[in-house]
Amino acid sequence: MKLGMTGNRYGMNTTSKTKLIEFIKNNKIDEVHHGDCVGADKEFHDICAENNIKIFIHPPTDNKLRAFCQSDNILPQKEYIQRNKDIVDSTDMLIGFPNGKKETLHSGTWSTIRYARKKQKQIYLIFPDGDISNK
Repeated sequence: MKLGMTGNRYGMNTTSKTKLIEFIKNNKIDEVHHGDCVGADKEFHDICAENNIKIFIHPPTDNKLRAFCQSDNILPQKEYIQRNKDIVDSTDMLIGFPNGKKETLHSGTWSTIRYARKKQKQIYLIFPDGDISNK
C-alpha cells in the first residue's frame, strides 16, 4: 500500500506516535509520501525510516517550515496546495495528524484531508487525544 501523510507543525504526542507504529505494524506499507515540514511530517519520516519503509518527499517551495528530511526520493518543490494534492494523488490512503478534532478552513492538514475525501481515498485520522477516525 502507498500511504500519504498530512500533519500539523506542532508534532505528535506519545499516544499518536504509538498509534502510528501500531498502524504501520498492522498494515503492509510499501511506500510513504509526506510534505517535509517540521512537526508531524518529520516525526512520521523518522518512524517510517526506522521501519525501513520507502519514503517519497514532496517538499514545499517555502523553506520556512521545511524539515529537510533525507531520502533517495525527493521530488521537485511545489507550492503547499499543489504539493498536498500530489501526496494524495500518489497514494492509496491518507493518514492524518490534525491538531484537533474540529475541522478548520485555514489549515493545510484539513485542506489535504478534504481533498482526499473528494478523491474518495481511504482516510485514517489520529487525533492528539488518541481517538482514531477511519472515514
